[in-house]
Amino acid sequence: MNIKTLKMIFLPAILAFAVLTTGCSTMFGNNTRNVMVNSNPQGAAVYINNVQYATTPAMITLPNYIYGGEVLTFKKNGYQEQSSVVNTQFQWVGLLNIFNAGLGFIIDGVTGDIIEIAPANLAVTANLQANSNGQ
Repeated sequence: MNIKTLKMIFLPAILAFAVLTTGCSTMFGNNTRNVMVNSNPQGAAVYINNVQYATTPAMITLPNYIYGGEVLTFKKNGYQEQSSVVNTQFQWVGLLNIFNAGLGFIIDGVTGDIIEIAPANLAVTANLQANSNGQ
């Protein structure tokens, strides 16, 4: 076989393999996990799963696997603790995976890209209430 014949055989095969093994949400979806967090008053610590991620105001990056949402807890001395949920939703571009025999659903599911952060949750502000007992 000559080089031209090899290119004619392998190039389409490589392209087909790439299309069949990549998820549409992974390639074309909104895969940002960045959320702007703020509080009133500023300077609250932001926790996810009891791990401090930042102090407000800040841009935080949530983990990829946030099926069902993620709870953000805001803590500041002298103020009541407050929690907010960052909700997620299915990425509709993922439906294009039907064209790759559904294999893309597996890829998107494993990478966490089948879901996106709900647009209304890309910025979260906690309005903290002062403790009534002064602590």
